[in-house]
Amino acid sequence: MRALNEPYSWWGWHGWSDQPEPLSITQILQVGTMPAELAALFWLSLERSASLILASEPPSSGKTTILTALFTFLPPETRAYFTRGWGETFDLPPLSDAGPTYILVNEISDDLPVYSWGPYVVRIFDLLAEGYCLGSTMHADTVEETIEQLEEEGVPQRHLAHLTFIATLRLVHGGRRILRRLDEVALLGPGSSGPDDLSITPVSSWDAERDSFRLLEREGSAAALAQRLGLGEGELRQEMERRGRFLAGLVRDGVLTHEAVQRAVAEYQGGAAP
Repeated sequence: MRALNEPYSWWGWHGWSDQPEPLSITQILQVGTMPAELAALFWLSLERSASLILASEPPSSGKTTILTALFTFLPPETRAYFTRGWGETFDLPPLSDAGPTYILVNEISDDLPVYSWGPYVVRIFDLLAEGYCLGSTMHADTVEETIEQLEEEGVPQRHLAHLTFIATLRLVHGGRRILRRLDEVALLGPGSSGPDDLSITPVSSWDAERDSFRLLEREGSAAALAQRLGLGEGELRQEMERRGRFLAGLVRDGVLTHEAVQRAVAEYQGGAAP
C-alpha cells in the first residue's frame, strides 16, 4: 500500500508515529477477536477492493487497530488517501486501472475536528459511488445503528450499497481481562425494490455463550458474498479454508510482528506459499 499523503491523527489526537507498534492480524487472531477463516474472508474481499466500516460504541475499543491490521491484505499497488477532518479538500488522483484507491477515514463522527462528519461524509460516499474505496471506523453498537447514523449524516441508501461490509466489535469483561470479538459482519448491496433500496446480508455472527463464530451459515449468505466478489460459491469456501489454514499456521509458528506477517502475506500473494 502506498500512501498518497501523510497520515494525520490516524489514532485520534495521536499522530501515526506516536502509536506503539500496531498489532498484526495474527496477534488479533491469537487472542480470539475473530477466527482465521473470517480473516481470510476479509483478505479475499480486500484483494477485490472491498470497502469496510468497523464500528463499536466504546472509545478505545480497538476499531482502528483491527482496521489497520486488515490493511495487510490490500494489494501492494493500492493507493491510500488519509482524510484530515474539518476542512478536508479531497484532493484525490483520478482512479487508475493499476490498483484501487482507498479513502481512509480515521473516524466518522463529530467528536473531534480531525474526524469526518456531515457534508464530508456525504462527499466520501459520493466518491465511493464513483469507484473509490473506503476504510473507516464509527461509534455504533450494531449494523443497523451504523446505517442509521450514516443516513442521518445525509448519505442516501443507494450510496450505502457501495459499502461491502459493516463489522461491529463487542467488548466483554471476563474476569481481569477484556475480550474483544467481531460481533456482526454484514454484507451490503443494492436491494431488489429499486435504486434506493439497500440489502443487508449477515455473513458472520459471534455466539457469546459458546465464544464461537457462525460464518456464512445464513441461507444465501455464501452465494451473495461469492457473487459480490466475482467468485463461485465453491471457490469462495475453498479459498477461505486455504487462506484460513495459512493464517492459523502463522499464529502457530509464532509469526506475530506486523512486518513478519506482511512479508508472509506478500509471499503468499506472490505464489510462494502453498
